[in-house]
Amino acid sequence: MMSRRATRSWLGALGTVCLSSCGGSDAAGDAELHVMDLDPNSGAATVVVESITADSQGRLYVGDRVTGNLWQIDPQAGSKAVVAAIAARQVNDMAPVMPDPAGMVFDRQGNLLIASAPFAEVLRVAAADLNAASPGRARTFATGVAGANALALDGAGNLYVSGGATGNIYRVAAEGGEAEMFASIDVFTREVPPDGFKMNVVANGLALDTSGALLVADTARGAIWKIAIGSDGKAAAPMQMIASPMLEGIDGISFDPFGMLWGAVNEQNELVTISGGKVKMMFKNDAKGPLEYPAAIVFAAGSGYVVNLDRARRDNFAADGMTSLDGVGASIVTVPDSAASAAPSTSLPSSTAPVSNTGY
Repeated sequence: MMSRRATRSWLGALGTVCLSSCGGSDAAGDAELHVMDLDPNSGAATVVVESITADSQGRLYVGDRVTGNLWQIDPQAGSKAVVAAIAARQVNDMAPVMPDPAGMVFDRQGNLLIASAPFAEVLRVAAADLNAASPGRARTFATGVAGANALALDGAGNLYVSGGATGNIYRVAAEGGEAEMFASIDVFTREVPPDGFKMNVVANGLALDTSGALLVADTARGAIWKIAIGSDGKAAAPMQMIASPMLEGIDGISFDPFGMLWGAVNEQNELVTISGGKVKMMFKNDAKGPLEYPAAIVFAAGSGYVVNLDRARRDNFAADGMTSLDGVGASIVTVPDSAASAAPSTSLPSSTAPVSNTGY
């Protein structure tokens, strides 16, 4: 169990400490940044989480890739419980593989949908089966989604699924079943320093904007694509909305309650906002955290929540050059909603970051 607390507020510190060029505005507000530690062994990766979602009551849900367990977390009470599980499965007559739960979203009925790339499926846990006293089992909801990664639901209940390195975007009807090909992003590969890792994920985080267009995070290019959807339900050709070196590693994307688009930039340990064709740095640190390869962000009950996948890549390489043992590991970081309008474009070194850790 880890516990750290600093006396200065996050937004206050942002206005005074910078690793690189800072914006001209002063920080406003007074809020504390918290880290909920999900892995007491830090970089040993005894817990691995990639995605996060929230229910209508503001409770958080993450999927553990190591066990296949789905956890419900009450960020106010500081409690965590297994409420469902995804069993390992044989795929193509191979030895059983873990589901590697990725993108998650709740449908209008309160059922939890989870993407699984190893299964090439979207799984579903019925609302009634999300139960800490008797954890439920995830069952197949949609098939034919190779590389299944992020999820997004439109107002009609249609589910959109990104296909990672395939570049495919799939659509699944509200009742589930076989997915249809909806759109595609051209394949691309970029070398990630310092070890030359080949990043080829071009269809990652998903979000629907107020016009009903689908936004797609392109991790490899450092870009976001916009796919307009016609009245006939068909996809227009993807248009590159924005590209920037600051977006290299863009992973999960989400709109906050003010309509601001946020992005978790995994390999650069960044949180950014995207608006008016510009990228604004909101938070950045080294491998010591609190951001450690941030993979997804969700807004609920007055705060944003970022999940750390904690892979040793680019800015999240630790001092030993292989792991991230000098940080917290798998964890959830809170982001006050007020940061979207109050915080300047800046960077904050982890050595001075005001953080409180709550170990589970």
